[in-house]
Amino acid sequence: MRNLTLTTLLTASLSSALATVAGGGVPAVAPAAASPASAPATVGRVTLVGYAELPADTFAGGPASGAWNGEGLRGEARFQGQPVQGFSGVQRLRDGSYLFLSDNGFGSRANSADYLLRLYRVGFEGQTRPGSVPQVGQSVQLRDPDRRIPFRIVNEDSEGRLLTGADFDPEGFVVAPDGTLWVGDEFGPYLLHFSADGKLLEAPIATPNLPGLPTLNGKPPVVVGHRGSSGTRPEHTLAAYREAIAAGANFIEPDLVVTKDGVLVARHEPVIAMVGADDKVTEATADVHSRPEFRDRLTTKTLDGVPVRGYFVEDFTLAELKTLKAVERLPKLRGTAYDGQFEIPTLAEVIALVREEEAKSGRKVGIYPETKHPTYMREVAGFNTSQLLIDTLVREQFTDPARIYIQSFEVGNLKELNSAIMPKAGVNIPLVQLVSSPDEPAYDLKAAGDPRTSTDMLSDAGLREIASYADAVGPYKRWVIDEKCQVTDFVSRAHAAGLPLHIWTLRNEPTYLLPCYGGDPKAEMRQALRAGVDGFFTDFPATGAEVAREYTAAQVRSPQNPAFAGGQPNASNLPASGGYEGLAISPSGKTLYALLEKAVQGDEAGTLRLHAFDLATRQWKLAGRLRLDEGAEAIGDLAAVNDTQYLVIERDNKQGAAARVKRIYLLDLARQNADGTIHKTLVADLMNLADPQQLSPNSVSGVLGFPFFTIENVLVLDKNTILVANDNNYPATGGRGADVKDDTEVLWLRLPQALNVAR
Repeated sequence: MRNLTLTTLLTASLSSALATVAGGGVPAVAPAAASPASAPATVGRVTLVGYAELPADTFAGGPASGAWNGEGLRGEARFQGQPVQGFSGVQRLRDGSYLFLSDNGFGSRANSADYLLRLYRVGFEGQTRPGSVPQVGQSVQLRDPDRRIPFRIVNEDSEGRLLTGADFDPEGFVVAPDGTLWVGDEFGPYLLHFSADGKLLEAPIATPNLPGLPTLNGKPPVVVGHRGSSGTRPEHTLAAYREAIAAGANFIEPDLVVTKDGVLVARHEPVIAMVGADDKVTEATADVHSRPEFRDRLTTKTLDGVPVRGYFVEDFTLAELKTLKAVERLPKLRGTAYDGQFEIPTLAEVIALVREEEAKSGRKVGIYPETKHPTYMREVAGFNTSQLLIDTLVREQFTDPARIYIQSFEVGNLKELNSAIMPKAGVNIPLVQLVSSPDEPAYDLKAAGDPRTSTDMLSDAGLREIASYADAVGPYKRWVIDEKCQVTDFVSRAHAAGLPLHIWTLRNEPTYLLPCYGGDPKAEMRQALRAGVDGFFTDFPATGAEVAREYTAAQVRSPQNPAFAGGQPNASNLPASGGYEGLAISPSGKTLYALLEKAVQGDEAGTLRLHAFDLATRQWKLAGRLRLDEGAEAIGDLAAVNDTQYLVIERDNKQGAAARVKRIYLLDLARQNADGTIHKTLVADLMNLADPQQLSPNSVSGVLGFPFFTIENVLVLDKNTILVANDNNYPATGGRGADVKDDTEVLWLRLPQALNVAR
């Protein structure tokens, strides 16, 4: 079998290859078919107009193969040559024959180190003559003689450096206008660029983790350690802040109140222990009630219009507060293991901790202070917390606007910061208007008799006003995701006003999660990020940072990516066998479309990314997202119809009698569903094909089912005809019988409705 130079055979563009198929079928002997599933009512029955079978045991020349098992252990070769099976991509040649791409081999990376990656020319002359067999002709061997691949391959030290199924998993290929070949790989996933005779022309092109999040400026989401890592350490302690930084938080949040001697300290409320009429503590962040020397400080004050009995920070000097120890605010939920171990820190100490941790790690971390109850602190304690905050930041030389946000639930102090305090100090720090639930208006507005509610503040007019004095908005999370787990229009409205938004507060404990998340806090975080929030506060920044990394990793990588070889930690963000399964080129010849088989970590389950790669500029973009139908678990191939419409195979992971979903859809990139995914129309149910001429021996009562585990080939031949073929993962069995090897079956299908094929 000689190597084939394809320059004269390959089409100049995919559109010119869409010639009318000739002939009928090849009724070869095969096992009985599984009973076909009923066809979906949304599509007319597709008719089989041609059929051929390539026997499973079809071999080509080459070294013996099949010596490796699924654990990567080598034994005796099982085959004296190279199996032609199975096929994962197809194009039509000018002479009417077809070029099929071999898959990675025997089903996995571990057992395919001696399977050579090739393209095979297959002819179907005499399709209508019973008993005729497809003719396998010349092959194109994929290879890397110029050492373009930057990692070790199986044949690293050989002269030809022939590529094997342990190096790449080729899934789909196209022919560019210049006659070169582009192949989609599942392991990387990569795009691979070959000459017409199979020589790799450049290094594998990695898949960027394109900005899949609709943040306002396309920037990565901000993870804020809410009161530090308050889910794992008592809140607002240096230990909690240190844990948050180590966990990967971008910012840590110190809520700020003022001591008797005018020092800003980190506590969630001015009251550090609330005490009931029965003298029992109802909530506390410090052990003050157990300290008899401070019993005289127990008092009742009106905090934002509500009487509160307890101990208040403004009644203690800093020296006195430093004798107290922090305790867990939620002991029944989070335990008391760390009670009595940590002091109450000052803002200056929090800044010093940030600098200390930065010096150790080299990673910049910001602070996100909140001025707590500024009206109360001014009226009851006599302090302007906003002025104290700016004075402290200037004194500590921590005024970089890229590393600080100042937030408040009140309005007046933010306006004062914006118009007077910060300009006088010569600083310009981003301000964030916090907004609570609808029944909790901003207290300073309420105290002044202003009737505006939270709903008013977050109306379109209210958002425009916020944008006049603040740089971002911090809404309670239910403004973005309601109690029914439905995303509202708030993100788009805030972004329309030019406001990024950081929602609060996401927690890991099931008691804080809606039922739709099934107890999984990552599900809530992912939904919020997909909704377009620009950041979020969380008591568990380790979880938050892990989810954010799903969207900020530079590349999409499968577990088989060579970056994880040599014992390096596996940081894949794509499931195994989830890389490129479909590759198509626009009929204009300008753009490659590469469709992942499975969802990238963080994306909604069953939603697959379709990437567009501009061949001229080498720029990537996200062309859209495909939502799999219920029952579908993966895609099988992608084929161009015209520049905006493409066929895609959707399938389940079942075979034989258990197979149900084996379908072909028409994707329209110019149309979107309400959820933003690509609009699609059912074209063919491969489990319910009409075979009135009994072209296939597997048909039952004139109906053919195609119940193979993997169906990985679809090609548009003309406006009414498509070609479909399966990949058999040689020597797999089960499609036509539990103990029967899967042949490669090739179907020519007549569609009931014409496609708008590019001319």
